[in-house]
Amino acid sequence: MVVKRKAQFFITFAAFLALGIPFMVMVIVEGFTGVRPVNAIPPVAGLLFGPVGALATGLANPIVDLFGTFGWSSLLGVVANFVAAFMPFRLWHLFFDEPPNLHSTKNILGYIGICLISALTVAWFLAFGLYTFFGLWIADIYIMVFFNNFGFSAAFGMPMLILLTSDSIMIRCAKDVPHFFLKRKEPRYFVCAACTTWMLAIFVFVFFLGISPQAAPWMHVLSAFSLAGITVQLI
Repeated sequence: MVVKRKAQFFITFAAFLALGIPFMVMVIVEGFTGVRPVNAIPPVAGLLFGPVGALATGLANPIVDLFGTFGWSSLLGVVANFVAAFMPFRLWHLFFDEPPNLHSTKNILGYIGICLISALTVAWFLAFGLYTFFGLWIADIYIMVFFNNFGFSAAFGMPMLILLTSDSIMIRCAKDVPHFFLKRKEPRYFVCAACTTWMLAIFVFVFFLGISPQAAPWMHVLSAFSLAGITVQLI
């Protein structure tokens, strides 16, 4: 099934609103975030529709926020949700030579790994973004965003992607966009492995050890390395 770009955008946009707005009553960190099953949509939209799906999820997020958590931090949410969709699209095409699908064990494991990296990235971006731009460090935001993104992407996003790429529907996925930095395969493994290691280190420090960037300025260095790695992977 071929879906035109305008339809890709509006389908993703409408699905994000339909799944996001009803759950805005389930706020956990007042004014910032709560339980968000809608986070299952960005990786699927990104894998299917590429930049168009990513743009739709990014622009739909502040509208969802209007129903409970809208504020200056919603600007960060636009970028975070774009990345939550665009990162899986980029990573899939870095390591797979076929359109996104979950028709094999290898692809399923790859999807789970991609969702993990994407969840770490989005959690880092929102938590450290709030700290950098607004002077707020809220560890619960980092933790909630990570588990929202990873949990719902794996639990709900996976069956969604299986259905939409099945033989009965078989949506034709967006083609890859050439990378500026990672054109050769050899550097891809090093950059992605290094960035994932840094992001996992941040997760351990925040979730298990309760360390904050306020108490540990060296986390800023680790965060800067993460930003560099994410930028290289996305561009």
